[in-house]
Amino acid sequence: MIISAVLLVLAILLIGGLLFWRTQNSEVTQMRQVDVYAEQMRGLERDRAKGVLADDELDSMRAEIGRRMIAAAKAETNPAAKTSGAGLWTLLVVSGAACILGAVIYAQVGSPTVKDTPIAARYAQSDALKATRLSQTEAEGQAPALSSEQDPTYVQLVTELRAALATRPDDIQGHELLAKSESRLGNYAKAHAAQAWVLQLKGEAASPDEWYTYAELLIIAADTYISTNAEAALNQTLRRDPNHKMALFRVGMYFDAIGRPDRTFGIWRKLLEAGPESAPYIPLIRRTISDLAMITGVDYEPPAVKGPSAEDIENAADMSTDDRRAMISGMVTGLADRLATEGGPAPDWAQLILAYGVLGEIDTAQEIFNEALQLFKERPTDLEILRQAAVNVGLMQ
Repeated sequence: MIISAVLLVLAILLIGGLLFWRTQNSEVTQMRQVDVYAEQMRGLERDRAKGVLADDELDSMRAEIGRRMIAAAKAETNPAAKTSGAGLWTLLVVSGAACILGAVIYAQVGSPTVKDTPIAARYAQSDALKATRLSQTEAEGQAPALSSEQDPTYVQLVTELRAALATRPDDIQGHELLAKSESRLGNYAKAHAAQAWVLQLKGEAASPDEWYTYAELLIIAADTYISTNAEAALNQTLRRDPNHKMALFRVGMYFDAIGRPDRTFGIWRKLLEAGPESAPYIPLIRRTISDLAMITGVDYEPPAVKGPSAEDIENAADMSTDDRRAMISGMVTGLADRLATEGGPAPDWAQLILAYGVLGEIDTAQEIFNEALQLFKERPTDLEILRQAAVNVGLMQ
């Protein structure tokens, strides 16, 4: 009787844990989907800074990704609502099955003669997942259909461009323009088709960025799913440039999807340590790298978030206003978050004050300075560091 009672308790705990894990895993998956959209949003800013996207194209793609992000967020379910109707019946069913399941688990898992699942079997599972990846057509068929209002005049211009290129199939610049125009309209399937034609015309002369643009259009058209076609495009990007950071980031996502978190960890670890902190993929990597390390069995401590150095700030003075803000904002965000949650030495607070001063956010710099004064009020040396930073940004004379 005692053994049966113990088995019953253990089984109930195990089933409850599994149900809890399933709920948590569902929420994490949904959050990661939203995170991917957020990363795409930051990638658009990066493309604009490089001159790849015009402002009107950026606004259109940002609106489309924003709609998908909202749709993903709304898809989150209310766990309480799910379980409210189950109530007593769920408990009874679980309790009744617990005895049987407990005995089975003890006989199978608890037996000392049962061997661990070999790594070869896990690799085989990954190969099976890889073999069953959807094609681009299948993935796009499962993507949500989202539409938005478009400028009729612009739509007419794109329609005319399509017609003109039908008679000029070798016009590379025309197809490049068409790919951007279709993307602006949210016609990502047509956009990647146009980009594919550009790649075909250029052949081996196609650049890594042009192949990555094609891969990104495929991924957006499939609602962030990395199909077999998108994987091939990413591989073509890395064949031409093995250090292409955005392609490496996407390949890391692909390995995670096919059950190889160890490969994802290896790739993302290098990206995180190489930086820069302002890269669009860094926030997502920072949120998941510790979990990936744990799953992989690696004792890993992510590098601390660093703010802009004095040299970074000095170099930023020679940049245009937009480029300077884009560079420093990315670094400042990480430093501000770390100081707010973990604290830090006075030089880090001084860096943050200087950075906000360069950004022109004097009120925020003043708030940070006031907070730091309270933290270091009994440490004269640190106070001198903070006051010097305040003088440099005009908070003090």
